[in-house]
Amino acid sequence: MNLNIKSKLNKLYKSSWFITLFATTLGVLLAFYLNNLNSRSKIESRKLISIQNLNNELLNNKTALLDSKDNERLIDFLSEIKELDHEFSNELITATNTMMKLKTSYSDFIEIRDSIGIRDDLYKYNVAYQFELNLDDLQNIAWETSKMSNITNELNYDCLQVLVKVYSLQEIFTNEQQKIINHFVNAEHDKLLGALLIVQQLKSQLMNVMIEGQKEINNCD
Repeated sequence: MNLNIKSKLNKLYKSSWFITLFATTLGVLLAFYLNNLNSRSKIESRKLISIQNLNNELLNNKTALLDSKDNERLIDFLSEIKELDHEFSNELITATNTMMKLKTSYSDFIEIRDSIGIRDDLYKYNVAYQFELNLDDLQNIAWETSKMSNITNELNYDCLQVLVKVYSLQEIFTNEQQKIINHFVNAEHDKLLGALLIVQQLKSQLMNVMIEGQKEINNCD
């Protein structure tokens, strides 16, 4: 009889131990699952905020490009000056009619300080140039923040690909604008003209990829 009771107690003890172990394991697994679920929820929330910030940044940058004044008049002016003097010096030898056309069309870019007659209607003009550059201030804060917080790892490939394309081209555009400033400060007018032409082409390309980026970012998941 005693053996039978001991046997039943042993079975009950083992059963209780198993139930306790099972319950503990289940509790740990449930806690782990809920923790992962909570972490995933936080990541998704951060991703949605990041996507919204990126979308706003693209919109603001695109608007800045659309609203900004181009340097087309300056490009046209420098192109005409280059035809007269490849060195872009302060002394231009040309006919009176040509100089008057320049002065009329680009009075904000050129000032005639003196002139000396050479022969017939040909004069040597001493001039001063005065330029006003129009540059675009494009932001990349949302993009850099997304990269630093590793949110970009959560974006699908197509979305990430187009964003990399947009911001890579934007960086090139910004670097070329810096070259414009450098050439302007150093009065390197020939190089300034070349840089302005490059930026003009890049601006058109950047606008196109930004439009593409705005379409794609709505499909980010």
